[in-house]
Amino acid sequence: MNTIPPLDEAAHQDNVLIAEVTSVNNQLGRYVLRFLDADAGRAEPLSTDDERALAEQVAEVADGLRARASRRDQHGNPPPLIRSARDEES
Repeated sequence: MNTIPPLDEAAHQDNVLIAEVTSVNNQLGRYVLRFLDADAGRAEPLSTDDERALAEQVAEVADGLRARASRRDQHGNPPPLIRSARDEES
């Protein structure tokens, strides 16, 4: 029976980071579209509070990326989260 080993803390942090990057990437895309719509007069501009909140989320993701780079400098790359059949053969 194949069992899935428990994730270590680094792998968990990587998964959380990727989820956060994905979310912020989506929000940045919507921000750009809203900016363009507002510039063309088709929508109200985003509020300054919303812009600041987005900037804070971007900064948090940047902090997470820096932390991951530091972990990799100290400990190397974590094992892949998804193993291929080729990996099993070696």
